[in-house]
Amino acid sequence: MSILEPVNGPRPPAPGGADLRRMAERERQDDVRKAGLAEQMDWAVVYVATHPDTHDFVVHTRAGQQWVHAYTDYTLLPDARHGYDEVWHRHLTGAELRRHIPDHIGIELDHGLPHARVITHPHARPIALEEAE
Repeated sequence: MSILEPVNGPRPPAPGGADLRRMAERERQDDVRKAGLAEQMDWAVVYVATHPDTHDFVVHTRAGQQWVHAYTDYTLLPDARHGYDEVWHRHLTGAELRRHIPDHIGIELDHGLPHARVITHPHARPIALEEAE
């Protein structure tokens, strides 16, 4: 018995493992609801075109900047939209994609569609000393 127990009453029981798990699940759901598009994409599966021989992501260059196009569904990949039977691609979460893409390459979600959005802009690529001379 604590000295404060007569004033405050008995302590409530400490939460158990199941209680903590439910609290953590509710907190994660709240985080997902409050997250922006880029954060939401981290948890979602996206589809990215790859080169057939290397399985590297297809990188597009536009106005001197490099981009990877991620799609929310396999059927939205450009080759799949044009009826090709076999489309070389990888599916992974947005967080995994970010880990594989260097900072100088941006990520655009659903490129070419009306709802397309930039997830990350490409950072400036450092210039090597040999290139500058």
